[in-house]
Amino acid sequence: MGSAPGRSFPNRVLMTVGIVAASLVVLYLFVVLSRVLLIVFAGVLTAVILGGAAQGLTDRTPLERPGALVLVVLGVVLTVAAISGIAGPRLSGQINDLIVQLPTAVSDLRERLTTQAWVRRLLGDAEAVERLMPSPQDVLGGVTSAFSRTLGALANAFIILFIGMYGAASPDSYRNGIVLLTPKRHRERAREVLDALAHAIQWWLLGRLTMMVVVGLLTGLGLWIAGVPTPLALGLLAALLSFVPYVGPILSFIPAVLVALMVSLTKAFYVVLVFGIVQTLESYLITPLVQQRAVSLPPVILITAQVAMGVLAGATGVLLATPLAVSVIVLLQMLYVEDVLNDSVHVLGQ
Repeated sequence: MGSAPGRSFPNRVLMTVGIVAASLVVLYLFVVLSRVLLIVFAGVLTAVILGGAAQGLTDRTPLERPGALVLVVLGVVLTVAAISGIAGPRLSGQINDLIVQLPTAVSDLRERLTTQAWVRRLLGDAEAVERLMPSPQDVLGGVTSAFSRTLGALANAFIILFIGMYGAASPDSYRNGIVLLTPKRHRERAREVLDALAHAIQWWLLGRLTMMVVVGLLTGLGLWIAGVPTPLALGLLAALLSFVPYVGPILSFIPAVLVALMVSLTKAFYVVLVFGIVQTLESYLITPLVQQRAVSLPPVILITAQVAMGVLAGATGVLLATPLAVSVIVLLQMLYVEDVLNDSVHVLGQ
């Protein structure tokens, strides 16, 4: 009995060194192969959400997993087709209008600011506004460049969907393959960790998708009531960008207020009001309801992860920073806090 602590301390040291070494290797590989790994990770996220939906059907119906997965995918396709049929032509027209209006909106704002005496006094140079703000040509060039990369994005989307479909169809085979890489005495724990990872990511994705739908609907409806141009396109943009916490709402607000300024300052005030109401509802009503089961992270951790991933992998890194942070925290909680420190901790998603 007296020698047990002596044996456990070297084991803890070795485990800690192993975790640190493995983390450094993973970090190095991530930096070198960041684009490929992020595409694979996005495929894993797709597999988790599709597999979770399929598992829900198999638990409640006589369907086997392949049939349930086909039904889930068919439901997604039919939903997208229905939305496209109802709002597709109008939404497409508004997106085209938004692309055309943004450079004009930037140009109008630059002209308004350069004519303001207080701006010239603040900056000390009338041309400082032009240096601080992007030119309309830069805005149009950025939009054009983004759409010129659509083919590459579609290719990546196909790869992500391919990984997601195969991962959702047979998750046990991939999980067992990973478990077999661990020593026999740790395989049961490895299964627990993988299950906890999948559970946490699944609940985070469900919470985020719910937030995206609610934010998009409320923003589009509010802008339509306020009479702001292209409310459908701006609502869709708000929904998509809300996938990225904290950063997304700011990025979606900028084009909305620029477009509103083309009409009047009153419309710009309405945009501020709409976004303020939506963000207030999200923070104090929607988020608490969703996070009763969904995974939530402290803002400092989220923002730090977004900045770090943005430096390492650009926009794609920012997009996937939060689910990566969820995964890393679950691993630290289970493999370090529980297994190394022998402390109890509330694991994310549990």
